[in-house]
Amino acid sequence: MKISEIAPPEVGKGAARIILTGREEVVIEGHKGLFSYETKCIRIRSKSGLVTVSGQDLIIDHLGVQDLLIHGRVEDVAVDGEKA
Repeated sequence: MKISEIAPPEVGKGAARIILTGREEVVIEGHKGLFSYETKCIRIRSKSGLVTVSGQDLIIDHLGVQDLLIHGRVEDVAVDGEKA
């Protein structure tokens, strides 16, 4: 089975993959780096634009070359569509 058969076309073009687990964890795969970091708002560069994670007590538990992991009380996740 090809990835194009099980995933949207954006995945094959390097778009960020955002995985939200409940209200406590966000994984972003394929990021392009950190834009800003505060405990209430973390912004991450991606090929699709800036990914904004808003909430309370947000911390970055892991920041790797390909992925990052955010923990805290997640209230909102948005992609603004602008090139970052």
